[in-house]
Amino acid sequence: MRSIDRAFFILAVLMGLAGMLLGIQMGMAHDFQLVPVHAHINLVGWVSLALFGIGYRLGFAKSGGLGVLHFWVAAAGAFLLPLGIYLATTRQQEAVVIIGSLLTVASMLLFLVNVVRAWSTPAG
Repeated sequence: MRSIDRAFFILAVLMGLAGMLLGIQMGMAHDFQLVPVHAHINLVGWVSLALFGIGYRLGFAKSGGLGVLHFWVAAAGAFLLPLGIYLATTRQQEAVVIIGSLLTVASMLLFLVNVVRAWSTPAG
């Protein structure tokens, strides 16, 4: 994946739109039970993914194979965490939220590794 920054940013925008649409739907229905889902779509999906993309674009994080792995782990976490919150809230099923949470933490750890790798590489 050559343009990891763009992949992160495109997915971030899609997640941002999904979060906005869910927020609009909740407002129209006057049913705010899914506010935690909405918040996590926006924060993990839109904000975190966008910041990851910006970090790669500005060279704060080193791309390559670990960057691609980071993208897929982050994408899975950004999708599964809000889905898991939905399932936990509406059906008392918590397995997916646990998996999504662990993937989201793993994603941040991968980003940390890629940031350290970029800062450890001599400028040239």
